[in-house]
Order: sequence, then structure tokens, then C-alpha cells
Amino acid sequence: PPRLVDGARLAALGELSQRELSRAAMVKIAGRSSRGDGLKFSLSAYHQVRNFTPYTPIKYGPNPKRPGSKSFVRYDGYRRAKTVGEALKLGSKVADLLWELQRGDYKVLSKSKTPTKVPGMTPKDIASAVKKLESINGPRGLAVSLSDANASTELQKEEQWQEERIKLCAQWAKKLGVELESETKQELQEDGVYENADIRNGRLVADAIAQSKLKARKAGGRVTDRDVTEVLRVWGFAMNYGRLNVLPGGRKWVYSDTLGAIKRRTGGFGVTPPTRRYPSVAKLLNQWLLDNRPDGLRCDFACTSININANYGARTHRDGNNVGPSAIRAFGEFKGGELLYWARDDKRTAPEALRPADAKKLNIKKSTSVFDGNLAHAVQKFTGERISVVFFSCRNFNKVGKSNQSFLKNRCGFQWPTDKSMSAMKKFCASKPKKQ
Repeated sequence: PPRLVDGARLAALGELSQRELSRAAMVKIAGRSSRGDGLKFSLSAYHQVRNFTPYTPIKYGPNPKRPGSKSFVRYDGYRRAKTVGEALKLGSKVADLLWELQRGDYKVLSKSKTPTKVPGMTPKDIASAVKKLESINGPRGLAVSLSDANASTELQKEEQWQEERIKLCAQWAKKLGVELESETKQELQEDGVYENADIRNGRLVADAIAQSKLKARKAGGRVTDRDVTEVLRVWGFAMNYGRLNVLPGGRKWVYSDTLGAIKRRTGGFGVTPPTRRYPSVAKLLNQWLLDNRPDGLRCDFACTSININANYGARTHRDGNNVGPSAIRAFGEFKGGELLYWARDDKRTAPEALRPADAKKLNIKKSTSVFDGNLAHAVQKFTGERISVVFFSCRNFNKVGKSNQSFLKNRCGFQWPTDKSMSAMKKFCASKPKKQ
């Protein structure tokens, strides 16, 4: 059961202002001190350090660290360095270069003082320094390259969205009595899934909201679009670097999570970790689909998995690991973002060569659409917060073990596909889609 601590406990003891509540619930990036709270380094600092070379001449000032601390000892070890490469060899980290540049703990000297050789630096040391400097991708949350002309605008939008989401998460945590982590208590690494405190808080609160909505439904009524929106707006999205077929031009990652069954990259089938940790979210989404069956569909929509995506427009692509129809709906306050669907796709033409004029435009903000994900589809440009939910079945779903199927059906509310239901959905999907 949820526990009441930190900002939520303070809120329960007395009325907190909106600003105080937000501050109490603000979480840190996993395992980092105040120096690396995520979006703390300026874009200009990233740009400058990213353009350093091992030969960039620098001059350190007096040791600014707390005497006796590990950082004090470490700084003393590299403060005599005269170049960036030498500093990295003597114990400085890329984060140190960023932090100390902003604080003025060292100065970057004139290029005229750049040495052609650095005493004591071997070719291996130089290569190591180059690799470390090239690893700089920019602030957490920056989805485009540091060199992108819109980097500053994109980062500002991301920071604002995250700030609003964290505030909303704190409000719901107070209302439902959910524990919020002020630091990471549990870093989880399973099948490439990573949760820091921010992500975990969002998911815990989303699961608690889902539980409350499902409990209210038992008293009568149905799960509404508003119920789903409230859950999705606080869900802690992970940065997904693996969806290469959907990445819009210039983006390095997208917010995309899968609930339900999935084929593991290591082989075999299983249940995604977020599904097991937060089963009520999947259950609410499945119940919503049952309560709001797509127009014209005469059977319940059966599926094995749910994909939730935030704030990106997928480029034209075809899903490769799906079987049967998919159902899609978009939630949030946004304009645009229709789904382009090539219902007569020959599956041979390169996705980027398909003409938008040949696609059906589906208004998935207005109503749920059923389509074949193996045919080409894309998302049109949009403004605002757009979170899409895609219900689908993974290929070879019959290989998902009985225990996993039982969990997904009983705990998460999945209507598992059968030959009869799959046939009915395929027949429905094959009918000519209407323009919306």
C-alpha cells in the first residue's frame, strides 16, 4: 500500500503553497549530487566543453572543494593540469569540466597557447580523452543534437513539460497519499529498463490513480477519456533509444513505453518490467478500451500489448513485430497530430517514398481507429501535449507462457486473442477505413 512521506506528509500536516508543494516533491536524477541534477548545465557550457580537444589549454584556480572531501582530494590531483587531456588523465571527469567551467574554477586560455604535444600523454591517453569528450550529448532531456539550431527551444519546451508533470504528480500524490522519492532508493535495471526517482514517482502515482479510477468504476459507470488522460499525464516516461524505425529526423530518442507481452531482445517472450510493477495502469487502459469499443467493431478488441508514446510524431514506418490489427487513440491538449494511414500500401515501396496524398487522415484525438500496423503510417505535425496509446498483438503471441498470460489477463485486464477474435478484427480492419 502507498506510504505517506516527504512532501506528501508535509502537505497532510498543513496546507502548502503550490510552490512549496512542487519544491517538496521535486526529485533528483538517480544517484547524483546537486552538481548533476539533470538539466543544470547550460547549453553554452555543453557546447564549449563538447568542442574541447585533449590539447585545449586551461588553467585551474585554487581548490574550491570542501577540505577533507573526496572531491577536494581529486581536484588537487588534476589542478596542475595544463590541458583538458591532462586533466582527464589525472582524474577529472566530463561532469567536472562542465561544472567547474560554469563556476569559473578554471579558465580556458588563448588558442595561441595550445601545445602541439602534451608531456606524459601517450597516444592511448589522447584517444581516451577524445572518446570522453565525444560522449557529451547535452543536457538530460535534450532529444536533438547539441548542434541543432533549435536545441535551445527544444530544451526549454522539455523543461517546461517536465516541470508541469512533476507538479501534477505532487498534487496527485498528496491527494492519494503516495510516497514520493526525494532521492533514488531503488535503481532498477532489467532488460534495458532504467528507472530513476523521477520516472518511478510518475509511475507510482499513475498506478495509484488507475487504482482509484478502477475502484470508482466498480460502483457504476465506465472508464472515461478523462480518466485515461489523468493517468497518462503523470506517467513516468523513459527515453527510448531503440525505436529507430519511428525516430523523427534529428531526434536521438523518443518517449515510448510498452506494457504487456513483448519479445525479448535476448530471445523468448515475457512481460515488460513496468507492467509487473504497475499493473493497474495497463488494467485501466484495457478497461477503457472495453468500455469504449471502436465504432463498428462487433467484438471486444483483443490484444497482448500496449504502447504509450508522448510528444513525438513518428515518421512513416511499418511495424515489424505485430500481428493482426492495432487500435490507436491520442489524448491530451494538442492541435494537429492526425494519423496518416496508407491502407493500400504495397509493402514494397520505401516508406519515405510514399505520398501523403495517398494516405487516409485519421483523427485519433476524436475517436479510436483500428488499422493494420504492418501497413505504412505516420503522425502529422502537432503542437501541445500529445500522448498516444496503441493496442496491438505481438507476433507469435501463442509462445507467451501460460503464467505470463494468466498475469496479463487477470491482473492487467488483457483480452487475449483467439482465432475467432483475431479473425473478426482482421475482417473489420480490412474494410475501407473512413476519413475522419
